[in-house]
Amino acid sequence: MTDFKTQLDLKKIPAVVGKAGRELLQRCYGVLEHTRWPLYIVGPSGSGKSIIAMNLARQYARQRQVPAYYVQLSPEQTKTSLILGLRLENGSLSVKNGVVADCMEKGGIIIVDEATHSVQEILLMFNSILDRTSVTAIGDKMIYAHEDFRIVFCANDSRYAGNVKLPQSFAQRLVSFYFDYPAADDELLIVDQIVAEECKALDVVPISAKRYIIELMREMRSNTYPLSVRNAAIAVVLCNLELLQRSGQSWLQSDSHFANAQNAERARRYIAKRILGTEPGSVLDLTDMRIVEFERFVSMIGVENFKAIILQSFMYYLDVDLGFYDLQMMKEKISSSII
Repeated sequence: MTDFKTQLDLKKIPAVVGKAGRELLQRCYGVLEHTRWPLYIVGPSGSGKSIIAMNLARQYARQRQVPAYYVQLSPEQTKTSLILGLRLENGSLSVKNGVVADCMEKGGIIIVDEATHSVQEILLMFNSILDRTSVTAIGDKMIYAHEDFRIVFCANDSRYAGNVKLPQSFAQRLVSFYFDYPAADDELLIVDQIVAEECKALDVVPISAKRYIIELMREMRSNTYPLSVRNAAIAVVLCNLELLQRSGQSWLQSDSHFANAQNAERARRYIAKRILGTEPGSVLDLTDMRIVEFERFVSMIGVENFKAIILQSFMYYLDVDLGFYDLQMMKEKISSSII
């Protein structure tokens, strides 16, 4: 029998926030509700695919009163461990269900995450399950899926290091949905959600600072350097902890970076573009309260501390695999673009 740990705890699944995520959730659920077709949600790392899939599973499981399962693929898995196979028990071989076969029999829904972190041979084992007959077999035992059985795959696309391409016969059986990084406003909502869940301290980072961090992240993000809301959330939490340590200091003090008259206007124009979302049209735009608030925030923790937090949060100190791209050039770009 399947280990109960492979079942999703529906109460612990974070809600989908943001317009794009909710729209994708609705479109995917329409397919789950009205067909038996397998779903494949693909997109860049950190875009929120797994959360959407888990919300699909929760909604489906509650509506149909069926169990929901979750599994991550890896190259070490076999048909025996994952789907169905012969296992040694009390000195003899017997046929035992893996998590997929168990889900098929019970008419549940299963999330198969990190699909492209496996190998093609593992993906090909799903082919008969994804057919209209939806069957799997080992020896003389065959399991036909219950009509309520549903399967949802999640994966990064293969351009990211460590991901495999899909076999054609596997891909032909899927209904695919691409989920890109959400819009900036949605990413702000997601960052707030992550910070609220992960940081036990009161969040005192101003919205202007969060917007600045998110816009910086979006500028630095690329297919080869996939920064996500996780990185932005780390930066917000570290800034928050820094602020709390300095809570007795005055917000009115100004860092020398802003106090220097030669730097002030140039720095504020740089800040305004990220916080306001556009180039400042006049000097009045530079006195917008959001810009003033951000300047005070950075002054409170110090420009150099703020830069260090961004570098720490944006993987600057990690040897990230960029393929043929120059990692050092990417790091220099981030370092010179912070403020």
